[in-house]
Amino acid sequence: MEPLKAKFILEIIGRPAEHIISSLNDLVVRMGQEKGAVILNKEIHKPKQVEKTDNLWTSFADVELEFNSVQHFLNVVMTYMPAHVEVFSPENFQFNTFELNELTNFIVGKLHNYDALAKKLMSEREILINKLEYLRNGGKIEDVFKPVQQVQNNQNLNEKKKEIKRKKSKKKN
Repeated sequence: MEPLKAKFILEIIGRPAEHIISSLNDLVVRMGQEKGAVILNKEIHKPKQVEKTDNLWTSFADVELEFNSVQHFLNVVMTYMPAHVEVFSPENFQFNTFELNELTNFIVGKLHNYDALAKKLMSEREILINKLEYLRNGGKIEDVFKPVQQVQNNQNLNEKKKEIKRKKSKKKN
């Protein structure tokens, strides 16, 4: 296959302005170190202050890369999530079914990883919300740092103790 050549635009926002330049440069260097990728040209633009902010800056980099396969190209696209991508060579692509299956499975694998990460973050978010709600309702801060199963066991034990006390008080009456 003829090498695939593409232009990437990477955007970044943050503070201070000097940090944006070094972060963009680090990002571009890492892109060039990806398997099957070679940087042909790069230009990192001067940061500009974001309108209506006190200390927020934005900048972008134009990066031309060459890839030895479509899979390596897609890996960089999915890993670095550029703001814009323009493939300029080759003009036409032809895939056999094996290559198309390989590309499709690569994309599906990446999507499954992102999906698993999103689900993990959502469940961790739910746990944090539950812990905050527990504290808001008068729960003990020590319980928040215990494993969930231990807290549930403690709550069940407390409920059993209350039930035994109720039964004892009924027998006395």
